[in-house]
Amino acid sequence: MSDLPIVKIPAVRYKGGDVEEITEPVVIEEKITLYLNGKKYLTMVATNDSLTELGAGFFVAAGIAKRILTVAVEGTDVFVEADNVACVEGALTSSGGFEAGRTSVVLAENARISPDEIFAIREALNGDAWGETGGLHCTVLYHNHRQAAVFSDIGRHNTVDKAIGYMMLHGLNPAECVIGCTGRQPVGMVSKAANAGIPIIVSRAASTSAGIAAAEECGVTLICFTRDRRFTVYAHPERIEGLA
Repeated sequence: MSDLPIVKIPAVRYKGGDVEEITEPVVIEEKITLYLNGKKYLTMVATNDSLTELGAGFFVAAGIAKRILTVAVEGTDVFVEADNVACVEGALTSSGGFEAGRTSVVLAENARISPDEIFAIREALNGDAWGETGGLHCTVLYHNHRQAAVFSDIGRHNTVDKAIGYMMLHGLNPAECVIGCTGRQPVGMVSKAANAGIPIIVSRAASTSAGIAAAEECGVTLICFTRDRRFTVYAHPERIEGLA
């Protein structure tokens, strides 16, 4: 068994008329409270892992902070110190994620990705997280054409925050990064990448009209419905080799 945030729960399975007692791996759901510069900001539902990355990434992805100074984790409390903090009004999305406004970040026009890299990112999303539980989303962070980190969470928004937090804490250049996601890409998800300066998103799932419009406006290359040897590009295909 992996280090996924799961617990074994007894259950009863019915299949084809047969009944059996089983033990199933179930995702552990917890309430995580984020503090910014000493003040409570919000409490969210997440899995209790990679909380340092979650704290750092949340405030950057929401367009609230440009630079993270420190992150301290005490149990389920995450204390973040940041400078250049903006007053950003946010809202909860349909899936419970926090959606903030977009900041004016100029994305790298010279970023490039090949179809083979897109399929490699798609394959990296097929990890243990979903297979073991059926209840965890995943985000893969690629940097300079190589896999840098993989994060799982019950919320697709949280996985992106964790990936962005990793990028910030390790000093990676956002212009050289790509994020791959299992979840759909509405405006809130696209805005996270844009606020962090990441120019390319690869997703297994769909987008929305507002998500596509945001990608077009912000300059994000939005690649969705990534399957076996096919994908759909909704915005800025010029970064994909062979499409321009």
